[in-house]
Amino acid sequence: MKDGQTNQLRFISPKSRLFFCLICMSIIVYTKISNVQVLNNDINKFDASIRDITHSFSKHPNQAPRNQCQIIYILGVEGAIHHGFTPILHSLALHQIDSTGQPHDVQLQPRALRSALFGRFREKRPLNDASLIRDTLTDLCPNDGKRHVIIEDSSFPCGQEGDPRGYRYPRQSEWRNMTMSQIVESEVAINHPVNLYQFVELYGRYAQIRFVVLHRPFLDTVASHMDWDGGWEGHSHLIMGFMMLLRRFLDERGVDDVSGGNLWTIVCVERLMSKFYQYQGEHGSQVDYEEWDLGRRLFCRIWQIFLDGLRESVTIALLRGERVLATRSACLRVIKLCLCWIT
Repeated sequence: MKDGQTNQLRFISPKSRLFFCLICMSIIVYTKISNVQVLNNDINKFDASIRDITHSFSKHPNQAPRNQCQIIYILGVEGAIHHGFTPILHSLALHQIDSTGQPHDVQLQPRALRSALFGRFREKRPLNDASLIRDTLTDLCPNDGKRHVIIEDSSFPCGQEGDPRGYRYPRQSEWRNMTMSQIVESEVAINHPVNLYQFVELYGRYAQIRFVVLHRPFLDTVASHMDWDGGWEGHSHLIMGFMMLLRRFLDERGVDDVSGGNLWTIVCVERLMSKFYQYQGEHGSQVDYEEWDLGRRLFCRIWQIFLDGLRESVTIALLRGERVLATRSACLRVIKLCLCWIT
């Protein structure tokens, strides 16, 4: 019986075989297309969720329109002198007025924003949670007719290992021993203290986001926190890695998608410092050097500037693993004391 069935199959015409093969291929192709459609639908649902957030927020009655809500993020790695620059920008913002003469509502480092961006103050909702974004923007920029300016300056990286303030993605000890490329590819590092790409995507549609990027020479930046992360070597690894993370973000996101304007501007901290020193020099040229007290203080100030430059060269030597002669440092201390005493 089985032999008879086999013989019957052998005599199936070529056209029938071809038709049968086409049916099988159609079933396989249809299954593959269905799977791709399911995957595309999942992606479209994720994109639509972000678009739905935008539409619902734009209709929220208690939130100010986009042109009256500005978030200024002073962006830089740890040690870029945030604490020195932030008060300057804050003071300038407080003196701004709108077209009607009304002062801006300025908030510095508001709790609501830090809670939403970094997960601090026991905030458990994720960064892209719709209710979190709505609550944050309503709190920061109420629809009261004022122009609201929010200033944030948390550095990259931020906080300490085991920081009690709490972060969604806390600082990691293993970053000390990672290369710059490894840190850049680390998911935790990309999201610490906040994922800048998601921040711009989620909040930039209802608030004008601007970044003021602080640039400071690398050695000065590392030297400002030499004892952190187990010492200068581990700390320098973190700074190099986060410098590359910020550089990649700034290269990719240079334009505001809504207005088409620049998303960020850079401030060279060393130029501000050089202007300060230049002012000190111009002011010093008018000093009557017969007033020995002023002359002594001015000279010691100039000498301190020189020592700052020397300290940088010593830091270079340390980072290169070179030896620094103790006799040289001792001689410089003696010369400084003698010169300040003479003047």
